[in-house]
Amino acid sequence: MKTVFVVNPASGNASTGKQWDELSGRIRGLGLDHEALMTHAPGDATELAARAIREGAETVVAVGGDGTINEVSNGFFADGVDASNAALGLLPMGTGGDFRRTVGIPSDFEPAIHALRERRLRQIDAGRIEMTGLNGTPLTRYFVNIADAGIGGVVVERVNRTSKAFGGRASFQYAAMMTLLTFKPPEVRVESDAGQFEGRAQNVVVANGQYFGGSMHVAPGAVPDDGLFDVVVFGDIARFEAIRSINDIYSAKHLVNPKVRGWRTAQLRVSSEERVLIDVDGEMCGTLPATFTVVPSAIQLVVP
Repeated sequence: MKTVFVVNPASGNASTGKQWDELSGRIRGLGLDHEALMTHAPGDATELAARAIREGAETVVAVGGDGTINEVSNGFFADGVDASNAALGLLPMGTGGDFRRTVGIPSDFEPAIHALRERRLRQIDAGRIEMTGLNGTPLTRYFVNIADAGIGGVVVERVNRTSKAFGGRASFQYAAMMTLLTFKPPEVRVESDAGQFEGRAQNVVVANGQYFGGSMHVAPGAVPDDGLFDVVVFGDIARFEAIRSINDIYSAKHLVNPKVRGWRTAQLRVSSEERVLIDVDGEMCGTLPATFTVVPSAIQLVVP
């Protein structure tokens, strides 16, 4: 089978690019022949993944963090791509590693390569977002893990401007705490068949996976192949209460807070009169208003 690695050399605080020749040799030594395509700019991974599938790749492996996974997965939905015989693989090399936690992909190198070589498949859902792009024009984007509207986009913007040398949890936790010092929850409206919310919200989380923000266990009940999103709305939580309770999200204790609401739905619309940023799998992509829709059984994922 043809396996193509789409490599983000900037992932892992730029360590992936420096190590790739050695890693590629180790992959071949572990019995997995492959081709490698290197990204050079944002958006490259989507184009390279789409090209690999068009040229007959059966497995396209995202080498990097959650942002790289998002870009590669979007290549499966690109115009003119028939991905029915292709599978998405993961070689975690980035800062967050949130999606791999939900689907059980090993963080260690050799077990991850073993899983890719064995190529056991799990059909998972994806989320589709129709939103306003950062340039003000309509934008459609897909995600396999989590998208959110509110403070998440601001935190991601801060994380991506700074060094990630201290790892995912420390980077995201520091950025979240610094952002909370000045962030004012916007007025939002969340509409779906299964639940509604209107008022000030710190964050509206739309989850296909369970973790975001460097291992925050934000949606512990989310299952990526049940045809539903887990929606978690953080309401108007006071600034210092939010800072004091930030560790609760890592252990899923935030769900007992009466200012946090949750439900499951296959589609929802989130809107606001204010400018509210949208974070998609760890990348800031657009602003509200947005419609989120589950695409059932959208991607074959290589799992252990």
